[in-house]
Amino acid sequence: MKALGQVATSRASDLHITPGENPFIRINGVLQRLAGITFTEDDVKKIILGTSSPRAREILGKQRQVNYAWESGNEGRYRFSVFFDRGKFGIAIRVIPLTPPRFGDLGLPEAIKKALAKPSGLIIVGSPSGHGKTTTIAALLDFYNTHFEKNIITVENPVEIKFKDDRSTFIQRAIPLDVENFYFGLTEAYRLDPDVVVTDSLNYRDVLDEALFLCESGCTVIGATDGGSCSQIIERMIYSRDTAERDSLKGKLATHVSMVIGQKLVPKADNMSRCAAFDVLINTPQVKTLIRNENLVMMKTLQEQDHASGMLTFDRHLATMVQKTVITSQTAIAYADDPHEMAGRFARK
Repeated sequence: MKALGQVATSRASDLHITPGENPFIRINGVLQRLAGITFTEDDVKKIILGTSSPRAREILGKQRQVNYAWESGNEGRYRFSVFFDRGKFGIAIRVIPLTPPRFGDLGLPEAIKKALAKPSGLIIVGSPSGHGKTTTIAALLDFYNTHFEKNIITVENPVEIKFKDDRSTFIQRAIPLDVENFYFGLTEAYRLDPDVVVTDSLNYRDVLDEALFLCESGCTVIGATDGGSCSQIIERMIYSRDTAERDSLKGKLATHVSMVIGQKLVPKADNMSRCAAFDVLINTPQVKTLIRNENLVMMKTLQEQDHASGMLTFDRHLATMVQKTVITSQTAIAYADDPHEMAGRFARK
C-alpha cells in the first residue's frame, strides 16, 4: 500500500485514512497531510479485507469498531483501528516496531532494574496517547526476557510488539480475538501460572482491582494508564472511587505499588525525532506513608530529593537533557510541569 510505504520512509508514527480525503501522517507528534493521495470508500474496504481476519470483521460488523494487528514482511507491523465515521469506514494505523526496544535505548533510569527484580508488585506506566508507554512496557518485558526466568502473560488490544522466548516464556492474548476484555484476561491469567501479567489499561476499576489481587497472589503486574506525573496518576486512581472505598484502595496501592513511571515525548534539539522525559516514583517506606495519608503534594518534593532511590521528576530529567544538549532550553520550558521555575533554572546560569 503506497501510503504505508510513505509512513515507513518518513518515520511517521501514525496514518489516518478517511474516504474522499487526503490521508494524514503524524511525524514527531505533528500531523501532516499527504497531498496527491486519496482513498475511495471501496479502497478503504479493500484495505480492511486485505489486513483483517474473519473474526475481526465479525467483531466490526457487531460492534462497529475493531482493533487488530497486521504484519507484512515487506512493510512492517501495524495496529489497525477501524471505525465508522458518518456512516463510512475510517482507519487509524499505528506503526509497531518489529523487535522490542532495549532498556538502555530509551534512557530509563538504572534504578528501575531493581524494581523489576522484585518477585511481585504493581508497576504503573502512564503517558498521553502516542507518547511511548507501549514502547516503555516492551523495554521492561525485554529486560525480563533477557535476565529472568518468568512466565509472562500479556493482555492487549491488540497484541502489538511480539516477543520470542529467551530466558522467559510469553503468552500474548489479544482482545477481543483471544479473550473478551481486560478483566477476563486478568482473571484467566491467574490460572495460567503467571509470574508477570501485562494489561493495556488500568483505567477500568475492575481491572485495577484484579491487578491488585494478582499482586497479592505473588505476581508482578505491569499496567498502562493515562498520562501525567506519578502523583497525578496515583491521585486519579484514588479519586476515581467513592469516598467510602478510598481508604481500602490507598492501603492496597501503598502495599503493592512497586513503581510508577510517567512519561512524555519531547522534540530533540535537531527536531528530527523525539525522546522520552520520565517521571519516576519508587515505592519507598516514605512513599507508602504518603499514599496511605493521601499526602500526594509531598511526592514531587520527595522525588526531587531522593536521588539514591532512583526517583526522578519530569523537570529534573528535562533539565538534565538540556545539560547534555539532547533538547533545547526552550523545549524544557515548554514541557515542564513548572515552566516558570524551569525558566529560572536557565536564567540563573
